[in-house]
Amino acid sequence: MKLLGKTLLAALVLIIFAFITLWILAKNIKPETIKQLVSNQITALTHKKSQINGDIYWQVFPRPGLKFSKIQIGDEKIRENYFLSADTLLLNLQITPLLKGNFVFSEINVDGLKLQINQDIPQATQSSSAITPNKKELSSHQFAIQSLSVNHGQMIINNNGRSTVFKNIQIGIEQFNTQKSPFPVQIKARLTEAAPVSIAKANINFKGRLSLAPSFLNELHNGIENSSVEGQLFIQNILLNQFAISKLNTTIKTHKTGISFNPLTLSLYGGESIGDMDYKLANQECSLNQTATNLDGKQLMTALIGHEAISGNLDYSIHATVPLNLQGFDNINGKGTITIKDGEIYNINLNQMISNIKEQLDNLMKGTPSKLPKTLQLSGWEKSGSGNTPFKLANIQYQIQNEKITSESLLLQTDKLQVNGEGNINLSTHELNAKLKAILNSNSTDSSMQKIQQALGGYFPLDVSGTIEHPMVLPDIKMINPLLSHLLIKTTLEQPLKQIEGTLKEFIR
Repeated sequence: MKLLGKTLLAALVLIIFAFITLWILAKNIKPETIKQLVSNQITALTHKKSQINGDIYWQVFPRPGLKFSKIQIGDEKIRENYFLSADTLLLNLQITPLLKGNFVFSEINVDGLKLQINQDIPQATQSSSAITPNKKELSSHQFAIQSLSVNHGQMIINNNGRSTVFKNIQIGIEQFNTQKSPFPVQIKARLTEAAPVSIAKANINFKGRLSLAPSFLNELHNGIENSSVEGQLFIQNILLNQFAISKLNTTIKTHKTGISFNPLTLSLYGGESIGDMDYKLANQECSLNQTATNLDGKQLMTALIGHEAISGNLDYSIHATVPLNLQGFDNINGKGTITIKDGEIYNINLNQMISNIKEQLDNLMKGTPSKLPKTLQLSGWEKSGSGNTPFKLANIQYQIQNEKITSESLLLQTDKLQVNGEGNINLSTHELNAKLKAILNSNSTDSSMQKIQQALGGYFPLDVSGTIEHPMVLPDIKMINPLLSHLLIKTTLEQPLKQIEGTLKEFIR
């Protein structure tokens, strides 16, 4: 018991001694001296003018340290390449050097961090107004940082008038250094804005290792290029306008020209997409390769278009390059395929459309020969194909170039028809243009329909127009009318006029 009492007494005396020592140091060191010291240290690291606009507090427990409020690095008003501010900054001190009168900062805790990066502003030279710290003054005041933590952070990236915003940033770093020696890092954040997308949300989690170049703080762009990162990125609940991705998993690794994301796996609309992505720092261009299977085509197309247009089990592939520093679709290039099985096209009834073409031509043929019209008219066809088109298979091979998605290989297979053709979609205006050929399946038993098809050149020509949101499928009158006129003229020349009516009726039968 006596030994325990002596031990407790010795510990108490030591604590009191340390407390008194820290109290004496706090009383003898002026706040302005500390403020100037830290400000000079930050300026030396970042080569930017820094200032502390708030108060300074001493913290004794649980570890001795200095707490600052309202720190600012750079000048937000003059729009430098980056600007940083923090609500509070806690610098924990090593006890042994502190008792000798030296400040050695070993841990940094930042709360309310706000980082604004202006990518379209070139790297500025060191400001002449920035304070150049005295080397002798800094020799006894060092930043030997072992750990860094950030809470309630925010980052805004501005580029060409567009902003990407991350909030609720949490960062945990151990063995921090700027000598390109790898150290562990964990980052959590929430994406809240990513222009030009109207709605952007995502929860981000990264865990890996980071190597920072000595130039990272004072030359942000060059510092990033000369630094390296490797680790696992996991993003959940991604929402870009109406387009949703449940999960994104990837391994990130930097290389000489940029950052690779390989493998890159997406979970979306009941299926999975696997591939990779590469980002080039020099031209801010992404190269994307993805292959997806077993997606819910109805949900996916509804998210992309805004209303129900098609259903089925959807697979796709895409190989594309996307410049992130340019607006619009002008410079997006790519190719791929889309395959949908056992689905249905909504609000377009191709089977009914073909039947209506046959009926219209049948009525023409049965009319009085001297009064037969030489052309079909477009009026009245818009509503004739109302309904849906069930299909077994739809396949599109596409290319993306010059703001358009173009396909020279469109295929649709139904119980009664096989449709093929070519077309394009304007990505800016959403306009549709396509020419289709609908052919009766070989098992068709409708002889009159087959005769009409033969008379039209072996297929029923269809024209697709309108927009993605409101497509229109009509008979291609420009192709049908010349064929119809040719048929009528040929029949008139071959037989007497009084026999034309009977001949045409027999032809239809």
